[in-house]
Amino acid sequence: MYLDERSNQLLKEVLGNPEISNAKLEEKFQLSRRQVNYSFHKLNDWLEANNYPKIKRTNSGKFIVSPVIIDIFSENINHSSRKSSYIPSEKERAKFILLMLVSSSEELSLVHFSSALDVSKNTILRDLKCAQVIVEEYQLEIIYSRLYGYDLSGSEWNKRKLLVDLLQEAFRSYDSEWYLGKLLEIHTDEIEHLKRLMEKVETRLYLKFSDERMKLLQYVIAILYRRIKRGKLVDDFYHIDYQKLSDTKEYEAAEILVQDLGHVPQAERLFITLQLLASNVLSSEFLTDREVPQLKNALRESLETFERKAVVQLKDKEGFLDKLLLHMMPAYYRIKYQLTTNYSMVEKVSEEFEAIHYMVKDSLKPLEDYINCKIPENEIGFLTILIGGHLIKSGETIHTKKKALVVCPNGVSISKLMENSLRDLFPEFYFYDAFSIREFQEMNLETDIVFSPVPIQTDKKLFMVNGVMTEYEKLQLRQRVMKEIFGLNSNVINVHQILNIIEKHAKVVEKQALKNELQEYFTSQSSNGQEQKVTIQLSDLIHLDNIILKDYVESWHEAIEIAAKPLLEKGVITGSYVEEMKKQYPAASPHIVLGRNIAIPHASPEDGVNKVGMSLLKIENGLTLEDGKKLHFIAVIAAVDKNQHLTALLQLMKLASSDESIAIMQDYKSVKEIYDMIKFYSK
Repeated sequence: MYLDERSNQLLKEVLGNPEISNAKLEEKFQLSRRQVNYSFHKLNDWLEANNYPKIKRTNSGKFIVSPVIIDIFSENINHSSRKSSYIPSEKERAKFILLMLVSSSEELSLVHFSSALDVSKNTILRDLKCAQVIVEEYQLEIIYSRLYGYDLSGSEWNKRKLLVDLLQEAFRSYDSEWYLGKLLEIHTDEIEHLKRLMEKVETRLYLKFSDERMKLLQYVIAILYRRIKRGKLVDDFYHIDYQKLSDTKEYEAAEILVQDLGHVPQAERLFITLQLLASNVLSSEFLTDREVPQLKNALRESLETFERKAVVQLKDKEGFLDKLLLHMMPAYYRIKYQLTTNYSMVEKVSEEFEAIHYMVKDSLKPLEDYINCKIPENEIGFLTILIGGHLIKSGETIHTKKKALVVCPNGVSISKLMENSLRDLFPEFYFYDAFSIREFQEMNLETDIVFSPVPIQTDKKLFMVNGVMTEYEKLQLRQRVMKEIFGLNSNVINVHQILNIIEKHAKVVEKQALKNELQEYFTSQSSNGQEQKVTIQLSDLIHLDNIILKDYVESWHEAIEIAAKPLLEKGVITGSYVEEMKKQYPAASPHIVLGRNIAIPHASPEDGVNKVGMSLLKIENGLTLEDGKKLHFIAVIAAVDKNQHLTALLQLMKLASSDESIAIMQDYKSVKEIYDMIKFYSK
């Protein structure tokens, strides 16, 4: 009988704190009461089978642990004079088996594993299945032959990555060094010799390794020695930049670690160099690598981005930048060559800095661009700790914004439009980039508020919004959100009602212009002094005098010229803009045709746009395209930036997507009828 991982965890917890309650165990390990009781039942069976006293409970639910058990499992017992009495879980045994496979100098059989781990052969067979699941993540496979026993199949690079990861995890286990020494047959004098060599490396590099990393490196190098002597060499170093690594102090220092091995291939020196580069250091007297200034600049840009997003100014930024650089020098190589460390404390500490974690994550693009790869979550977590710790030490407080995101099932343009509108409407919130529903369900982002045009499954505060909102709808939405999130009440001002009152007592010459100015004024007042942009509707751009009707046109370019004429005459665009459209579109390309029947030729703002505008040409008999289809509508778009015309463009897209509306418009004979349809889609 063996002790499973869950029972093993509960045993360790009770040994450390016999006063712990059943409820606390359920909460800590996310177990039900039934699961906890079952595990203790199994645990007591195991204790009884090994002639140990059972664990009992008081009437109040507290645990009674015999001093005999505490003595047996105490770490204070002299490890060198006894066999460890700690019982590894199934997963821990699987990892020990893998370490034996990676480090052994002889063929290994079931007998070897069974004897070393003191369990039956059937148990080892189960453990091997668990081990196979682990190595699949490294593209490795456990193989067996009668001649050579058990071995690992796959690339040497992946085996070594597995080795480093397994050793890191092993050192977090109970009695780890005793087990490693016993199972891997690594003797104390060998470790002491490697420790002296590592101290020479520290002297050469003018740094101090952390205790954890120093211990890890000793075992990594010890096992690397064995593999190199057996001819198990790295053969897939194509993804490593030799020039960058060979130019480092660490490459020179690697000579200290390989001097006892005689001739060592260059690839092996590089691999050992990587282990040194990827190591955590406590202090360093100087950093002289030629890439340091570039790395420092990337860090500085990331910190400046963070300051903008967090609305905070870091004190002693240059001093903190130097400390951050000290961390990032080894982290650079960990990230670039996928050697990242699993920081055991990150999960716990990141909760303390949850308010800034998403801001840090969102500020690292300059650093990612420099390293040329995504930064893993555990490295981001550690950077969050460093930055958060500096803020606390400096006495800084962070203006924590509510986190919001837009979820939209439609295309990129629509979701981006919604995101931009909501960013303007709610400057109090921090907005992520817009997501599709599938992305939202997969990403599990930390957010407070979700905006969506359709119902979605979420435990966050959900607000249903239209893809396109009128200014009045925006004000209503803002009032509802501010009330539900902050408990604030504000009056919604209906601009249409105000216009009606004004028209009762005065003659309004430019009704739309007055409406826009009133809306701009009241919207800015409702947003705590933050000026809001006026949403330009489709009917604001395509006026009655911007619509042209023609029975027939000779060519595509003639159609562009006719359609652009109203904008040209009003000075919205220049003649060069028309010529640029003709140059860019020698024919009606499919990517500028909305739906099936509205083409939207356009050029860049710098090609001759004076202000935002649109015009529409309807061709009664249609313009025959290269594929034989007929095009009946051409809308020329003049944009001054990426945002002002987006609402109008979206409304035009909605119109184009309705076959029924397009068919009706084709039958219209007057400009007024077409304008009424445009106004309908502008609501």
